[in-house]
Amino acid sequence: MQRVVEWLIRYREHVVTTLLSVIAISLMSYGNVTQLGGFRALIIGGLGMLQEAFAWIPNPVALQRENRALRQINMELLQETMVLRRAGIENEQLRRMLALRQQSRLPLLSASVIGKTVFRTRQFITIDRGTTSGVRVGMNVITDAGLVGTIVGASSNYSIVQTLFNRDVRVSARIVSTRDEGIIVWDGFEYLLAQNIPKSHRVNVGDTVVTSGLSTRFVPEIPIGIIRSVINDPNSMFHRITVEPNVEFWRLEQVFVIMQLPPTEHAELERSLQKYIEQRMRGK
Repeated sequence: MQRVVEWLIRYREHVVTTLLSVIAISLMSYGNVTQLGGFRALIIGGLGMLQEAFAWIPNPVALQRENRALRQINMELLQETMVLRRAGIENEQLRRMLALRQQSRLPLLSASVIGKTVFRTRQFITIDRGTTSGVRVGMNVITDAGLVGTIVGASSNYSIVQTLFNRDVRVSARIVSTRDEGIIVWDGFEYLLAQNIPKSHRVNVGDTVVTSGLSTRFVPEIPIGIIRSVINDPNSMFHRITVEPNVEFWRLEQVFVIMQLPPTEHAELERSLQKYIEQRMRGK
């Protein structure tokens, strides 16, 4: 019985049309015109009341078509929203990059990130600039947020950048507020560690960390990150300091290459001193 009712509801227009056709044919064969007029009025009034009584019942076929149309419209609106949101993010990023280029005193070359490589505990990115554009091994790579890494390999049109998320990277850094010097290393996950800062020195959460002038690989005063925690390790003479990097390495799309090499004179002197010490040690 339920299936019959569902069938009648689903095809109610066809059922009503069929009934009206049968009634019309019957009336056409009826001879008394006067009685026919009254009967016709009664039938029309009854059908009107019947349609009004069942008008609230939804049409499943129409509802399915309407739902499909609404889902399609919703999907199109969602795609448009995603495109607009991404365009807004890219536009904001490009504005910040343009502002950095206009304000910076350093010669900067813009580049796009076209590849990312993670080999065990070493992360590298590939950019679309090479020696043809003047890029050289040892140049620093930054964004408007801060330090990304250094160029470790370059071909004519492409370069490889070794990022801070790399076990081989050591960055001579300084805490801006206290001028304390330390070494920045990767913690192996999503943060950096500031090492070699004694417990006798006061370190505050929220302090900014930048590259120091003592570095032989990095241009000084490039932002690195913000101190997020300072842990007192009873087994060490130094603070355990966690630094959150300014750069979101997993979202890198646009970078700048600083088109100059860090000062290398004192680095060469240090290497000469190291060679002299090694020779003296071998002589003994």
